[in-house]
Amino acid sequence: MTLTQRYKQATKEARWALGLTVLYVIGWCLCAYLPKETQGPIGFPLWFELSCLYLPILFIVIGYWVIKIVYQDMPLEINEKEDK
Repeated sequence: MTLTQRYKQATKEARWALGLTVLYVIGWCLCAYLPKETQGPIGFPLWFELSCLYLPILFIVIGYWVIKIVYQDMPLEINEKEDK
């Protein structure tokens, strides 16, 4: 993998990480502030269940699949012969 390809892959991975972070914060705010003050299925307030239990579980699954699909294992050594 050339140095340029590694930089492109690292940029792609950083964009995915930033996008997932922004999406998580937006999702947390929506889950915490939009639901009415009702009780959730397991007994906690609905806003708490959505924002602190269900959303993190969802993003753990999303993060797992993004790592499997988008992220690539790349060597950290610089091979000057390939970069030229």
